[in-house]
This record gives sequence, C-alpha cells and structure tokens, in this order.
Amino acid sequence: MADLKLSEARLTEILRRQNPPTFGTGYEPSIKACREEAPAGSRFAQVWSELLGREVHTLSTPERAFLSLLLYCECGLFELQEQRMLPFSPAAHPLEGHPRAIGLSLKQFRGTLMVANELHHLSFHPFITLNKDGAASNAPGCWVGDYLGFFIDAQGAFCLNFNIKETRTEFTVPSYGVTVKTRLSQATARNTARHEVEKQLYADIDIRTIEVATEEIPSILVANLLELLRWQKHRHALTPEQEQAVLDAFNEGLEVGASPLEVIAAVELDQRVSMYDQRIVLMQGVFHRKVRLDLFDSHIFIDKPMVPERQDAREVFGHWFRREA
Repeated sequence: MADLKLSEARLTEILRRQNPPTFGTGYEPSIKACREEAPAGSRFAQVWSELLGREVHTLSTPERAFLSLLLYCECGLFELQEQRMLPFSPAAHPLEGHPRAIGLSLKQFRGTLMVANELHHLSFHPFITLNKDGAASNAPGCWVGDYLGFFIDAQGAFCLNFNIKETRTEFTVPSYGVTVKTRLSQATARNTARHEVEKQLYADIDIRTIEVATEEIPSILVANLLELLRWQKHRHALTPEQEQAVLDAFNEGLEVGASPLEVIAAVELDQRVSMYDQRIVLMQGVFHRKVRLDLFDSHIFIDKPMVPERQDAREVFGHWFRREA
C-alpha cells in the first residue's frame, strides 16, 4: 500500500482515474510509475504485460518481483488493477460492470471511513485540508492498495487483493517512510491500522487479502521471470509453422541438455531463421510454458545447457491465487 502526500488537486486527479476505475487497456492507476507521481525514493518502473495489453505501473522492487510471478502463473487472471484507490465512501464492487460478472450477486464497499471508525482507527485515516473563501475544512483522503487481481475459476469471476512487502516483518513494522525523527511505535500503529482497514474493507465483500512477502520467492526465479518479461514486447517475423518448428527444436535440445546457442546455430543453418527471432521464440515460449526450463535453480544463459523444469511455480505458489485459502 503506497504512501503519498495528498493535496486537493492530487485527490481530484485520483478520483478522476479511480471513481470508478476502468477495465482493460484504459486503466489508470492512482499513482503512475513516473518521476512526477511516484513516492520519493521509490524504485518505480513500468512493466509490459502481453496478457493485459498495457504497461503495469510498479512502485517498488517487491511489487515488480510479485508481478513477474503473477503474470507467469496466470491462474485464470484476466484483469489487474495496480495502485488501486481504496474507496473512502460506499462504492460498487470491483467486478461491477464487467462482462464476466453478469449474473453474479455482488456486495458493495462500505468505505474506509466506516471501516476505520468501526475498528477504532479513524485517527489514522488520511484527510486533506480544503481552503475555500478563506475558510479551512477537512475532507477525507484515500489510501492506495498494491494489486487487485481479477480471476476466473469453475465458480466464475472473483477478485484477490494483494498486499506486497519484501519481508513478513514489514506488515507490522514499516521500513519505508521511517526516519530518526519518527516514533517507531506510532509508525507501527499507523501501519497496522492501514492493513487492518484494508483487509476488512475487502473481507466485507468476500474478497480475500493475501499478504505477499517476496523474500519467500527464490531470487533466481524472480531474475528469470523478469528477464522473460522483458521479451514480451518483442515481435518475431516467423510464420506459425516456423515458430512451432523452432519451439520443437528447443524442446529436443532440452531433452539432450543442449544450450540455446547450440540449438539456435543448428536451426539458423538448417532453416535460415535468425538468432534474434529464435531468442524471441525461446523467451516467450518459456514464459508461456511451451518450453519447460528450470527457473528455480538455474539462470537462463544462452551458452549454458538447458535444464528441464524441476518445480512448477504454479504448484509452489498456487495458494496465493486461489479464491479461498
């Protein structure tokens, strides 16, 4: 959940984007991954997703790590709303208006103000100062969540709310925004209040909140997935038949422990397919699970032997993407 300095102008812009949010390629996050909007000191970046057809705005290294896993596992994902505003007043269910939600009985948000008051956390709720005709008044501000994922399973469409940190400890004791002048106990209380309000806000409408600590995702897996994601926007010049022939060649090479470079050299000589086009096919093929390489223990190097998949990320982390715990 992002911290941001709210002004009347900033809140007005967030409400324009998020009241309510749109679906599909036109989605606008509350906070964009750019110098003008990202919190000071954040490691922001935009990551292209072929599945979503747009850039996803990430504000931290943990957010980027989890995004790579989410997009790889997929698990029925059909929409993602990053940096989503938590509505401070009653609002429609996130699935309201989506074609996949037709026929579903959807509850409504109560709003963070009501939930915070119920949990005795209203003193931690953001407010902004309005100045009109020389008179100052307070108006409710908003918190911003990390990722809201939209999935489909045998029961239909559902949502999962993801709260993302690097370590489990950070869900209690914040590591970001704490200075020598900050009272740690007060910062901890504020952090806890935010998480409790967010969880209850979504629980009210039957949406599970998953607390993700990215330290639990192997670093080699993250590095491989991020590398694969970088190839999603590349386009090769091959026909479907040529692409399948290249995939077949890589899978045959995988069986005998060949390196990608050895396969590429053989295919280039035999079928006159360029190295660049073959690398695109390989990297996108691995991401879409058409070539099952080991991603947990071995980095993907073009000149090193390919290692068959030993663990399936969907099985290891599938509990994060299920409707119920």
